[in-house]
Amino acid sequence: MKLFSDRAVDYFRSAGPDDRRYLLFNPMTKMKVTTEGEKVIDLMWDVIAAKGFEKDNYFAQAAVEIRSLPKLEGTVHVNLALILKFMRNHLLDPAEYAPVPTRAEAGDDAFLFAQGPARGLGSVRFHDWRPAFDAYADVPNVARFREQADALCEFVTTAAPDEEQSRDLDLLLSVGQLFALVVHGQLILEQARLTGLDQDVLDELFAVLVRDFSAHAVELHGKGSATATQQSWALGAVRRPVVDEARTARVWETVESLAGSYEMAP
Repeated sequence: MKLFSDRAVDYFRSAGPDDRRYLLFNPMTKMKVTTEGEKVIDLMWDVIAAKGFEKDNYFAQAAVEIRSLPKLEGTVHVNLALILKFMRNHLLDPAEYAPVPTRAEAGDDAFLFAQGPARGLGSVRFHDWRPAFDAYADVPNVARFREQADALCEFVTTAAPDEEQSRDLDLLLSVGQLFALVVHGQLILEQARLTGLDQDVLDELFAVLVRDFSAHAVELHGKGSATATQQSWALGAVRRPVVDEARTARVWETVESLAGSYEMAP
C-alpha cells in the first residue's frame, strides 16, 4: 500500500495538461489501497481477537476508522468503473513520457488545484507498464504475475465485454479488479526499484497478488453473463504462486524482529 501510494504521489505532482496519468492512479489510491487496508485490519483482528474491542486501544479505533477511507472517497464501485475507462490504453497502447522522478521536494503543485475539465478519460495515454516488470523478471512471483498480466491483455483483445455486457456492472467490476491488480503491481515495482526494496519481501508481496488475481478470475468465471470464451479465459488465467519456504521464513524473521521495537509517543 505504501509503495503504491508513494509512487502515485510522484505522478500527481508531475501532472499537467499533457500528462494526466494521475487520473488513473488517483482512483486506484482511493479504492485499491484503502480496501487493501481494510483487509489487513481484518486479518490482524483475527489474530488480536477480543483485545481488538478493549477501550483506549489503538486497534479498536483503527478497526472503526479504516472503514471510512474507501467510502469517504466515493464507493469502491464508482472508482472501479472509472478505472475501467483507462484499461485498453494502459494495457495495449503505451505512449512515450519522460521518466518521473521521486517528488518529495517542497513546491507549489498548482496544477492539482486547477486541473480543468475531466473529459476524455478514454484518450488518456500511459507509459508502458512492461519495463517495470521486466526489471524484476528474475523474481519468481513477479514473473508469475506477469503471466497473468499478459493474459489480461489477451482478454482485452479477444474476449472483452461486448456492448450488452458493458451494461452488466457486476461483470465489469470483476474485470476492473483484474486490471486494478496490474496497475497496483506496476507502481509497486517502480517504487521498489527507486527504494531498493528487499527482493524477498517483493517476492512474498507478489505471491499475494498472484492469489488475488486468480481469485478474481474465478469470480469472473462464475458471473451469469460471462460467455464461454470468457469463462475459458478466466480458468486459464489462474496461477499458483511460486512457493519458497526459505524465503517465507526469512521474511517472517524480519517481521518478528520488529515486535516491541515501536513505542507510542507519550
